[in-house]
Amino acid sequence: ELDTAAARLVEDGVAAWSGGAERERSLIVRGRANLLQDAGALEDLERVRTLFDDLEQKQQLIGLLDGVSAAQGVRIFIGAETRLFSLSGSAVIAAPYMSGRQRVLGAIGVIGPARLNYARVIPLVDYTARVLGRMLDGRDT
Repeated sequence: ELDTAAARLVEDGVAAWSGGAERERSLIVRGRANLLQDAGALEDLERVRTLFDDLEQKQQLIGLLDGVSAAQGVRIFIGAETRLFSLSGSAVIAAPYMSGRQRVLGAIGVIGPARLNYARVIPLVDYTARVLGRMLDGRDT
């Protein structure tokens, strides 16, 4: 069941960062259209528009994920805790994925509303980061 939930997490929306040398870095942001599914009120649509503007600031997003890669385990940023998403009221849950030698390969995260179901998303991000690290390192999952 956790594998299915992790697959859905990646399908629904993910920000993944691959570290390394400056010219080797890549940032993948997926699932932005899924953010519109829950936007019912005009206020919510304005928040989503602000979030899309925030996502265009890729250097700031990479900076946020750089901070995640320096941490051990899952990091949570809610609203005003990060300048990047303070206006949209969004939350970021992210974790580094590592090689078997504990070298950070990148970071993966979920961006959503501050009222996100943290109890469900945190273990999914953690699990997905661990599996991704094993897969990229050639270890068995």
